[in-house]
Amino acid sequence: MKNVGLVFSFEFKAILRKKSFLITSLILCLIVVAVIIVPSLLSKNTQTSFSSLSVGDYVITSEDGTNQDELTKSIAGGGFVLETDDLEKFSTLSVFETKYATETDLIIALENDEISYGVVFQSANSYKFLVNGQKNELADQIINQSLLQYNRENYFSSQGINHELIDDIYGLNINSENIDISEQGPGNFLYSMAYTFIMYMMIILYGSTVSTSVAREKDNRTMEVLIANTKADYLIVGKTLAAGLAGLLQIILLIAVALTTIQISGQNVMELLTELQFNLNLTTIIATVFFGVAGYISYLFIYAALGAMVSKIEDINYAVTPITLLFVGAYFITFTGIQAPHNPIFKFASYFPLTSVLAMPVRSSLLNIDSIEIIVSAIIMLISIVIFSIIAIRIYRLGSLNYGNRMKFIKTIKMIIKGEGN
Repeated sequence: MKNVGLVFSFEFKAILRKKSFLITSLILCLIVVAVIIVPSLLSKNTQTSFSSLSVGDYVITSEDGTNQDELTKSIAGGGFVLETDDLEKFSTLSVFETKYATETDLIIALENDEISYGVVFQSANSYKFLVNGQKNELADQIINQSLLQYNRENYFSSQGINHELIDDIYGLNINSENIDISEQGPGNFLYSMAYTFIMYMMIILYGSTVSTSVAREKDNRTMEVLIANTKADYLIVGKTLAAGLAGLLQIILLIAVALTTIQISGQNVMELLTELQFNLNLTTIIATVFFGVAGYISYLFIYAALGAMVSKIEDINYAVTPITLLFVGAYFITFTGIQAPHNPIFKFASYFPLTSVLAMPVRSSLLNIDSIEIIVSAIIMLISIVIFSIIAIRIYRLGSLNYGNRMKFIKTIKMIIKGEGN
């Protein structure tokens, strides 16, 4: 274990000192900050929405508490044309500042920036909303809803009906909530998406890093020096664990940056998590940690072994393509499972060791599954780690002695079965 620790320490420090690691971490942090800050800034500049209108006295109730003056100001400065006499009363609203005789006059005024938008009322239930480059969706929506309300009130009045009673009737709401007792909650959907994406990026990125590192050592003959000073077993275990820890630290850094940025941007992290409605029990958290770490290490061992099978770094892409495609398949199965968690293929994937790294934590977060299922899948994962690590170590041993053509996977497995990798 001492030798493994030495290799681990050396490799881990080497990864942290690499410019590529530092630059990648910086770029990813900047991307995280931008993803959080930009939407927040855009949302602040978005026009205010509204919930109710009354044409008679022009009362506006906004959804976010914005007062009437702010909303009125946002739709002021418009001109209009009446092509019907049915809307004389409607056109007297204060928001319509200027009346024009024809649509042509309205367009000229709009082109000369005399008005911010124009409305051509063709009939009581039809109008054209004109702008000159700069959209004003709020004004269009308010005019639309106001005209609709105006027509309703006129109709009710002509029929001798009190429109306020009609408004009361339409204002009644029936609250219903659909609950599937087999599912944990809608908030875990976002959690599952985030976990799947993070694990996918970690395994693809650091799996390639490990395999490339091993292949480079063979390509420049560094492995000969390393093998002469320590066993191949210690090298591959130390290198794999070092790369794995570096990946975890990078993800922790990104999460910390994300939470800090959210807090600095004026949002309360705890309130945000509450709004997301995460419903994570202890079993789900344990499953996420175990399968995330165990599956991550399993794939790193596989990538390291595949890197040892090539003699030239140019061949590394050919060597890792099969396992990369398999993991991409696991990603798509899990992504599909998020949409349909009762899918039998998704359930099988939660037991298969090369896909359970994604499938089981996601499935346990979406469904109320029996703990025995998680335990069985965890045992399979532990067994697979032992098998994958043994195979990886023996492939690494054989690869350290092979500097010819790229080793064939099937042929290499046969050699290991015969005991040549011992």
